[in-house]
Amino acid sequence: MSSREQKKLQTRHAFFNAVLDLCMTGQSFSSISLRQVTREVGVVPTAFYRHFDDMESLGRALVVEELGGTLAILRDGLQIGRKRSFERQIAKSIQLFLQTVSEQPCYWQFLVSERFGGSEAVRKSISELIKMHSKILGEDLALQPAFAHINDYDRRLLSEAGINMFFSWIIDWLELTYSEVHDDEADLQEIEDKKQLMLHNCTRQAQMLFYGAYNWKSTEETRLSDD
Repeated sequence: MSSREQKKLQTRHAFFNAVLDLCMTGQSFSSISLRQVTREVGVVPTAFYRHFDDMESLGRALVVEELGGTLAILRDGLQIGRKRSFERQIAKSIQLFLQTVSEQPCYWQFLVSERFGGSEAVRKSISELIKMHSKILGEDLALQPAFAHINDYDRRLLSEAGINMFFSWIIDWLELTYSEVHDDEADLQEIEDKKQLMLHNCTRQAQMLFYGAYNWKSTEETRLSDD
């Protein structure tokens, strides 16, 4: 990669980081202006158009390039859905997930906040990203002997339920992380106790979901009405 290409890539990432930083202050993506982003990056507004067509294209690129890469790395590290022989697969996976959330809070804050946010382009990009990773996780689950009896359709539904459950923990976990890092008067032992309790509860929820799936039969009929 030439120095010019490297500089262009760095500037592109600077735009992504500017959006993430602004969203961490409480702004929604749809409320962020192009001028705000360029001011954060330290470039003139016209420089923006060398990288993106508009704010919507910036949002889509952020989801696909940055958040997609983060989810891919996390998925490779998680033990759920992979054929492993060691103990405490679920517990270790939950710990890794919440550790990743703590290490990259701006990414996860953006994902959960904008998943149902005001920007249609970002919403659709996040939805497509989650569907893609749900499909891959469903395929990974087929490697587990515990889920070999479940058909592809049900494994995909199981993976979607798992991802939605994981996402439901993010804001509560980030609030505990923020308290620990930013509040000088915080009782660190109390925060640690709350984090351990949440870790326990999250692990138990995941166990209930996946152990329940172990006993599920894909031949089970699902009726929506008595008709």
